[in-house]
Amino acid sequence: MPDIVRQTAGANKGLQVSNGNCSPQTPTATPTSPTPTASPTPGGTNLSIGAGSDGSSKGDGTSYGNVRDGDMSTYWSPAGSTGDISIKWGSAKTVSRIIIREASGATGAIGSWQVINGDTGAVLKSGSGAGAITFAPTSLSKITFRIAGSTGTPKVAEFESYAG
Repeated sequence: MPDIVRQTAGANKGLQVSNGNCSPQTPTATPTSPTPTASPTPGGTNLSIGAGSDGSSKGDGTSYGNVRDGDMSTYWSPAGSTGDISIKWGSAKTVSRIIIREASGATGAIGSWQVINGDTGAVLKSGSGAGAITFAPTSLSKITFRIAGSTGTPKVAEFESYAG
C-alpha cells in the first residue's frame, strides 16, 4: 500500500506518514483554563442585609427597610432635608466601613453628615457627600447615618455596612 501523507489536527503537530495500518485515534485534549469564579463582594458581606433599621422620620412612600433590601430602586428619605437612618442588629457587630448609595435622580443631594455609634452616641466620622466611609473598627449594635445638610430631598437607596 502506498504511503499516505496526512496532517493531523492541531497547529503544533507535524506531518506523519502512514504505514498502511491505520486505526482510529483519539485526539489529545487541549489544556483548558480553569473556569472563572465570581469574585467576592468588595469588602466582604454586607451586614445590613437581614438587619433591622429605623430612623428619625420618613418621607411619604418611603421605608426604613428600603435601605437594607439590596434594591437600588427603593429608598428612604427623611420627612425634610435632614434626618437619621440607622441599621441595627440583635447582637454587636464590628463595623469599620459603610457605603451610602443615593437613589437614581438624587445623586449629590446629601451634603454634610455624621456616622454615629447608636450605642454610645459617639461620632465615628463626619464629612459630606454619599459613598464609601471608613472609620476605626467599632463594635456596636446600632449605627446611624445622620444627614445634617442637603440640597433638595436626600434619598438613600442602600446603607451598606461592612466589618472590613
